[in-house]
Amino acid sequence: MTRFWPHSLTARLALLFAASALLTLSVVGVYLYRSLANQLQSRDEHELIGKVEQYRHILIETPSVRAIRQDQHRFIDVATGHDGLIVFLRAADGQILVRNQNDAVSLPDIAVVPANETPDESALKVWEYAPGRVATTISAWGRLADPATQVQIIVARTASDRMSLLDEYLRDILGAVLSGAACAAMLGFIVVRRSLRPVKAVAEQAHSITARRLDKRLEARAVPSELQTLVQSFNAVLDRLQESFQRLSQFSADLAHDLRTPLYNLTMQTQVALSKPRGEDEYVALLGSGLEEYERLTRMVESMLFLARADNAQVALNRQPLDGQEELQRIADYFEGIAEDVGVRLAVDGSATVNADPTLFRRAVNNLVSNAIRFTPSGGTVRLFIEQKPTSTLVSVSNPGKGIAAEHQPRLFDRFYRVDEARSHSASSTGLGLAIVASIMKLHGGQAMVSSTPNEITTFTLLFPIHP
Repeated sequence: MTRFWPHSLTARLALLFAASALLTLSVVGVYLYRSLANQLQSRDEHELIGKVEQYRHILIETPSVRAIRQDQHRFIDVATGHDGLIVFLRAADGQILVRNQNDAVSLPDIAVVPANETPDESALKVWEYAPGRVATTISAWGRLADPATQVQIIVARTASDRMSLLDEYLRDILGAVLSGAACAAMLGFIVVRRSLRPVKAVAEQAHSITARRLDKRLEARAVPSELQTLVQSFNAVLDRLQESFQRLSQFSADLAHDLRTPLYNLTMQTQVALSKPRGEDEYVALLGSGLEEYERLTRMVESMLFLARADNAQVALNRQPLDGQEELQRIADYFEGIAEDVGVRLAVDGSATVNADPTLFRRAVNNLVSNAIRFTPSGGTVRLFIEQKPTSTLVSVSNPGKGIAAEHQPRLFDRFYRVDEARSHSASSTGLGLAIVASIMKLHGGQAMVSSTPNEITTFTLLFPIHP
């Protein structure tokens, strides 16, 4: 089927139009043919009944059987001009008085309508008057002028003339059906081809969009309303593609920048160390500084590997109900020593059960707490809060400080994005912490959000769905 089915949409629709027209015209043709056949048959049946009544009327005016023999043409003339009409008049003793054709090899053996009854359609029977040849027949008694004398009237109508007319009509119908289907296919091809011109124009517009022209969009107003949804969806895909392309380009630039810094430091330190002989203390300091850069590179590579696996859904989740307050207290205890060194307090509040992977939950909250401690002034308090919502569990980490400007907040979870460029080269930061938090929330089917007021409170909120 596929082998003979054209690939062209125009040709397919034209064939479908032709098939639809062929089917419709065929159904109409069959209906008209059957209707005509029924009408012809009904006409023949009424004609036969009428002929019986006509012969009865003539017989009443005939004085005797002998008069019928002497004037047969009077009775034969009644059937003249009616092709396929067979007439017999038979006396009560079985003798044939009148016959207009010699084709019949035998007389019909059917019930005879009494002379005092009016014949109707129920008296009509099928009579095989010759081998393989049939006729619709009716038989009735008719009285002569002498009421005591009756004559059997036999009138039959062959189907030859009716079938000849129907055959000719059938040929006309077949010709009309085929011609109509051909016209429908031709007109359908023309109409569809003209109707698909906007699609061709859209295809040409789409062909002109390249990696360097991702800002170009398809004209939705230039296409029919049925295709506007498709064009709008395609434009939405281009929007997402352009955004992803821009983020990828920015990510590549940021990655190159962040990798260049530790590599540059390692290269310069090594060149300085090799420029002349050094003491043992200098080599130890050099190795310690290099180790810090190696550790930074290691953390960066591990974070990038985690993000790549998370993007491809290769991180297996081990969801289980966790005591949120207990988990947050454990994290606060872990950071207590670091916080005390910079004069920051940690406070845990609220209670709820969170449905999450324990390791990933702790990693996400650890990243938020680490950032909060880093940007909290001495004497401030980092608050960890958990609360049960109707459809999710809310976990938030808030801290005082100079805050984050509104223009930076939408990009905080982008990779390598930093608000404080002065800290961009810190050995403790890779610029991927918040991106990892966003990926962890995406894996859980949740959401990461931020709200900040300059010189007041900055709050990062994680929403873990109860039923992921």
